Amino acid sequence: MGNNSAPKRARKAAIGAVVGVLVVSGLVSFGGGAAVAAEVSSSPPPLLQRDENVVTSDPIPTVQIDNGYVWAQTTIGSTVYAVGKFDNAREPKAAPGTALTARSNVLAYDIQTGALLPFAPKVNGVIKAVAASPDGSRIYIGGSFNSVNGKDRWNIAALDAKTGELVPGFIPSIGGSGVYALATSGTSVYAGGLFTQANGTARKNLTAFNASDGVLLPWAPTTDLQVDAMVMDPAGADTIIGGRFSQVSGDTTMRGLGAVDKTTGTVDTAWLASDSIQNGSNSGTASGKAGIFALTADATGVYGTGWVYAAAEVGNLEGTFAAEAGTGKIRWVADCIGDHYGVYSTGKVVYTTSHTHSCGTVGLHPEQTERVHRYSEAFTADARGTLVHQPAAPNYKDWVGTPAPSAYNWTPDWAVGVTSGLGQAGLSITGTGDMISIGGEFRSVNNGQFEGIVRFSTTPPGGAKDGPRLSGDSWTGSVAPNAEGTEGVTITLPANWDRDDLTLTYELHRSDSTTPVATTTADATWWNRPEITLVDTTATSDTSAATSATSVEYTVVAKDGDGNTATSSGIAVAPLD
Repeated sequence: MGNNSAPKRARKAAIGAVVGVLVVSGLVSFGGGAAVAAEVSSSPPPLLQRDENVVTSDPIPTVQIDNGYVWAQTTIGSTVYAVGKFDNAREPKAAPGTALTARSNVLAYDIQTGALLPFAPKVNGVIKAVAASPDGSRIYIGGSFNSVNGKDRWNIAALDAKTGELVPGFIPSIGGSGVYALATSGTSVYAGGLFTQANGTARKNLTAFNASDGVLLPWAPTTDLQVDAMVMDPAGADTIIGGRFSQVSGDTTMRGLGAVDKTTGTVDTAWLASDSIQNGSNSGTASGKAGIFALTADATGVYGTGWVYAAAEVGNLEGTFAAEAGTGKIRWVADCIGDHYGVYSTGKVVYTTSHTHSCGTVGLHPEQTERVHRYSEAFTADARGTLVHQPAAPNYKDWVGTPAPSAYNWTPDWAVGVTSGLGQAGLSITGTGDMISIGGEFRSVNNGQFEGIVRFSTTPPGGAKDGPRLSGDSWTGSVAPNAEGTEGVTITLPANWDRDDLTLTYELHRSDSTTPVATTTADATWWNRPEITLVDTTATSDTSAATSATSVEYTVVAKDGDGNTATSSGIAVAPLD
């Protein structure tokens, strides 16, 4: 559950020409699964080695924000539009407070270069929603504001996507706390949030306008509590809504998640996802303490993230779900405990942001003795297995047997922020081609200077450089003679780990040899580092290891698939008498 009231690769190698043997224990290797449709097994989904479809963990220099947060993003071509609460943009890699350019709660940057673009509207309040028009000529912004570029605009506005100027003739108004969700389809613009009227006509948290002139449309479903997310069903019939509500137009089966016809606003009672996902309540002290934070879609499915700050009966999903386009049939659930925020699908890989602290049901880290939060995940877009029992049930719903995706071993490090009040890292995700953009309130990524916005790519500039994490004195082992009657020595040490590689190659080096004396591959993660035993069978009585008057030193080199390496501290062997 959240800590806030608002949204919370052993393949045993044949040594062959290499002299020596290596034994690995503790992890099963699953290899690198392709992010395409795969037969679903009736077993836990395997943790996967990152493949060519998954971005690396290398953060790429990107325009930053200074002392603020990015709440939402959208992309048109190679331009990312980021909105939230901030007064400045900062040059890539620049230190806080330096190299600033004024930006008023909205900015645009080139996702290929990371450079700030001249697009610079002035908005006098927080922006929590942004959506592109179908033709890409404009963006719509929603939030809690009453002035854009010096003109009255109440909580919603349309901006020219190139110039940032207000679109003439589109001047609707929404009265209430604010607009928190936007979606577009054809000539219609849909808005959700917490409000009571639109263009002076009663509307309860949902409304729609004609894009050409801002005229209010008759589309008028209602919710009892706020709407936080909207997306158009890729099948074309419905608008999918998410939030904290406990009913949609009186239908109490739609709690936090629902579907309504995009033309009539009628509740789509045949849409199946809301039968399974129940994340909302408007009762007593539990009111508003669960919800769906974000929704997104690709060509075949709808994806969403959930959070709960109450019991399982109030909200049954902390984690991520995938539903089939059109029917809403649940494709999979990843019930990782900890509130979830942004979600984005490439059609093959689904990325999420969160503060996950227990995710063993899908092969990621279980709850640690001292709680550890991780702030981003990557999953297959298709199901690869089924969920195992939720160890935290009954406080959390037990989704055992439900289809589940495989997670990839992709785990950048994030320093959380403080400006939104949530105390989180990433809040939104968008992307195009081989790039994704994560926005939020984080202060750094992988201990580097990246604040508020960061890019990741499947082919980062200069290649993937993020390698095995442990080296020198932080990665050491022990040495012992082999069993009586055998020759050689045995080196034992814990496996290394890597932010974006499950599988590492290990080479045993001896100080008097120019080539490794043993090698193999093994899987490990930051939470599961199996013992690796390396046996040097060449350390016999006719080798320097046995006859030298000086000691022999061993080191172990861990190497990832991109050739990045880390070397252990030296392990000395005294001369044998």
